[in-house]
Amino acid sequence: MIKLPKNCERIIECLNTSGFEAYIVGGCVRDSLLKKIPSDWDICTNATPEDMKEVFKAYKLIPTGIAHGTLTVLIEKEAFEVTTYRIDGEYSDHRRPNQVSYTNQLKDDLARRDFTINAMAYHPQKGLVDYFNGKQDLEKRIVRAVGDPILRFEEDALRLLRFIRFATTLSFDYEENTLKSIPKKIHLLRYIAKERIQAELNKILCAENVARGLYDLGVYGFYPYLVPKICHEKSFEQRGGHFLDVFEHSLLATGLIEDNLILRLTMFLHDIGKPYTWFETEDGDKFPEHEVVGSALANEILRELKYDNKTRKEVVKLILHHNDIVTTDEVSIRKMLSVLGLESTKLLLKVKVADISAHHLTFVKRQKVRAYFQKINQMIDQIIEKGECFSLDKLALNGNDLKAMGFQGKAIKNALEYLLGEVVVDPKKNAKEILVELINKELNILTE
Repeated sequence: MIKLPKNCERIIECLNTSGFEAYIVGGCVRDSLLKKIPSDWDICTNATPEDMKEVFKAYKLIPTGIAHGTLTVLIEKEAFEVTTYRIDGEYSDHRRPNQVSYTNQLKDDLARRDFTINAMAYHPQKGLVDYFNGKQDLEKRIVRAVGDPILRFEEDALRLLRFIRFATTLSFDYEENTLKSIPKKIHLLRYIAKERIQAELNKILCAENVARGLYDLGVYGFYPYLVPKICHEKSFEQRGGHFLDVFEHSLLATGLIEDNLILRLTMFLHDIGKPYTWFETEDGDKFPEHEVVGSALANEILRELKYDNKTRKEVVKLILHHNDIVTTDEVSIRKMLSVLGLESTKLLLKVKVADISAHHLTFVKRQKVRAYFQKINQMIDQIIEKGECFSLDKLALNGNDLKAMGFQGKAIKNALEYLLGEVVVDPKKNAKEILVELINKELNILTE
């Protein structure tokens, strides 16, 4: 028994009373059987889009994907996608069907779906419709392609990545025949838009079992088609404080940090520069400025995967600074805040904890690491509470004040940066009269 939202039942009832079939379908059925709250409720029906326009003429309709038989019905500000049963035509581009045709048979519609656990339908009165044993696979906790996995992967190559994603996010096993089909069709991922790849990768990155998912992407040969530069990390040994290779350390660190996309991306990519900067010494492996090289590589990777500028810039910044030495000295902390800003500093501390904890440490040592950075967090909070200045907007003297004093152009910028540096070292100097005095004292230098 699946409890449907009131307005979802209402849509099904409207279609039924008009002489049409209607079922909830796909992920909402799967999640409901797993006792999870579905993120959305999709409905399938033998009513055509033209039929639906008549049935729902009293409601607002949005032609979400009308070319593929999908309309969105709005009831009391709730949106529900309703899609006509369909049979997909040939997939010549391995991304989407060239054409679709409507069918009157629910089984035909379910047969075109990717995995058995996503190919179930449910009706409030008729119950579960499960032609492909999806419920059994849910109980066995396996991900299995509907029908021939070769054909499913040929139709839409993104299903290769979705196969790993569902196993990761649900903590399911892979069905053997479906798994064996990956190497035969993985090359087709080159046809998939980077935006679609990113969306699936993000779901893996934010999964509780993220390390398993990222590891499996490596084991089954995905990285050459997703993030080719990751291949250089695999099996790249590092001596001196590490017990894992670069790739394994990165996965462990990713699993040790909270499921925030920026943080997970940072940990996944934070050491990507190491293979490019390695040299060997008697004391172990050294990777000078790997954070500089790594941040540049991460920037390229995130651009290629079409991440938004805000995400990309934040990840690049954190990677660039992830190897910084962070002390409990108040001046050092204010300097860090002035360089990174409050939000990025807080994120960096989490990065440091995850990175260090992914070394060969005892439980006690890991607790000490957490306590150390917790102390720094507390010191930051105290700095904020005291209203100490670590950014230009908190300076007691601003650009307009400097203009009034005769400063122009670059000299204003130089003066503000100089004053901020002074105040960061000694917060008591953040008074207008003191800053004016400092400016006058260094006037010759600042106006050169």
